[in-house]
Amino acid sequence: MTGDHTKKQLRRATYVKVKDLAPATRGHCLVVQVLSIQPATEIPRHHDGSVLRIAEATVGDETGTVVLSARNDQINLLKVGRMLVIRNSNADVFNGFLRLNVTQWGKIALHPDGIASTPAAPKTIFAANNISSVEYELVPLDEDEADE
Repeated sequence: MTGDHTKKQLRRATYVKVKDLAPATRGHCLVVQVLSIQPATEIPRHHDGSVLRIAEATVGDETGTVVLSARNDQINLLKVGRMLVIRNSNADVFNGFLRLNVTQWGKIALHPDGIASTPAAPKTIFAANNISSVEYELVPLDEDEADE
């Protein structure tokens, strides 16, 4: 059996700005600067005895800032002032506040990353617009609204 194995062309990554992030959205790519880092927390995993390390960092661009939840090896890339490229991240609500999380298929890399489609790093950071400081509340839909 011979098959025509043509390579599917990868689509170009689409980059967004911090101000464009909304709760429960997926697949975001951003170029940001690290503004601050909280100490890492270690959470034991009971099923295999390993430890999950999580650190939160405030990152931003010229449109605003957001809290990034970094895990394990991702934490090593966090340094105040460093420019990062974040690929395939999700904007999730944790304890009522927006957090940016990089999925298992995503990546955090140093900027510049050598990829032509990656945008330039932000020249200024709009720290006054911290979208992670907005509190979100889960509101159940009325049955009438759910049917529409």
